Amino acid sequence: MAEGGVADKVLDETQKELQECPICYTEYKDPRMLDCSHIFCLKCLQELRLTQNKDDKNIVCPLCRKETGLTEAGVDMLPGGSKYVNQQEQTEGQGLKVMCHACDDENEAISRCMDCKHYLCQDCLKVHNRLAPLKSHKIVALTELPVESQEITEETELKKVPKCFKHPDQDLCLYCNSCEVLICRECTNIDHKESMHSHVGIDQAVSRCKQEVHESVSKTEECIQRFISANPSSGHSRFRLDKMLVKTYTQISQKAEKETAKIREKEKQLKTEARAIAIKRDTEFAYAETSEQIVGKVNEVMTTATCYEILESKKKMLRDLNKQVEVHKSLDIKHGKSFLGFQESEEVGQLGTLLLEEKWERDEAFSQSIYNPQHLAAYSTSEMVVTCSNKLVTLDSEGKVISTKTYKPDPDQPSEPHDPNDIQKATALAINKDDQLLILDNPAVKIFNKEYQLLHQFLPGKEAGMDGTPTCLAVDSSNLIAKHSDCNFTNRTDLKHFEQDMGL
Repeated sequence: MAEGGVADKVLDETQKELQECPICYTEYKDPRMLDCSHIFCLKCLQELRLTQNKDDKNIVCPLCRKETGLTEAGVDMLPGGSKYVNQQEQTEGQGLKVMCHACDDENEAISRCMDCKHYLCQDCLKVHNRLAPLKSHKIVALTELPVESQEITEETELKKVPKCFKHPDQDLCLYCNSCEVLICRECTNIDHKESMHSHVGIDQAVSRCKQEVHESVSKTEECIQRFISANPSSGHSRFRLDKMLVKTYTQISQKAEKETAKIREKEKQLKTEARAIAIKRDTEFAYAETSEQIVGKVNEVMTTATCYEILESKKKMLRDLNKQVEVHKSLDIKHGKSFLGFQESEEVGQLGTLLLEEKWERDEAFSQSIYNPQHLAAYSTSEMVVTCSNKLVTLDSEGKVISTKTYKPDPDQPSEPHDPNDIQKATALAINKDDQLLILDNPAVKIFNKEYQLLHQFLPGKEAGMDGTPTCLAVDSSNLIAKHSDCNFTNRTDLKHFEQDMGL
């Protein structure tokens, strides 16, 4: 009894699966069969077709991945499914209730197209009648159908000769071996001419098809038997494969953790080395700053202290100064020692090496951005201003031009009237701490913002100790301006002093 109960349950589940579409998992609606014998709803196949390559004349079964050749009519011309999925829903006590096959609105059908073999609701009937290729189809109301027609079986449907899609008034009576499609007599005069295609009758084609299928089934069964004989325990093999996959995953993860640990250890080592180098160099820089402070304090004592205080501090001052002399003999203070970098390695699993010296290379892209550069100054944002033969050019850090300022009026005719924002010729450049551009435009010093808008200007003269024409320009962090004249001396001037003198 128990075995019978289980068998009945399995049978019920199998019958239920036969009545459900494997794509939408609902009861079949207008089922169609692929060449692999798998059955799906027509609408599901239409949607599946949209997701696959439209240029390919085949449709791939989502279950077994086998291909089914399609005619130009597409999936609509695929044969109907089995009798298990063609049953119509019956309402208890009300007889047969037929749903529309042409839409998915679950409307009840009122008629049937005898050529398309579709039940149609009122809306779909109107659409069907408006299509020119379908006007010759025979439409019969359900109320006028005989009882035997309402309960169409699979056998009667198979006996009915379908019509050609291209020639609706012609029966599909031939099979084209070249294209492997059903055709009508009219097709042999157009797309399937006898001079290029091989045609046979339906009976002969079916007989040959059955023979080919029978032979293919026999070969498949032989392959299955050989496989079973050689692999009697495929279930054990699958179980072992699953276990081996888990083991492989574990081994990969363990190796990755080991490699990660090595990289982390190398990272720690490189950071320790970099920190040690930075501390040593910083200590040397600090000694240099300390020496300056000590010298400054000694000078202060010598200039401000009394003779008694100087003599009392003599021993300490000499000791500190001598110590600084000894320290400086061992120090190697260079600006290049402020550089510390890292070079990534191109080898797999390697981090790289520390860079202790700065190397400069010529940037060809930058050199091509300007022609005949003469002077250069850099903003704190890494943007640069360069003087060329007839203009100023602002560049970004990669050498791309941001803006330009052309010289005018003509430097050979400086007496011509011009805008104060104009520059005749920049002979020197500098940038102050406020990122303002100082330009020596003889005889004036002009201060511009980044957009080349004039902010201030002044004329250095004898009151500033300037004899001759300035040739160089520099500014420090306190906005003190240094100008070098052709008389070979340097003059330092406070910018604020000039602003007051010029009334700015």
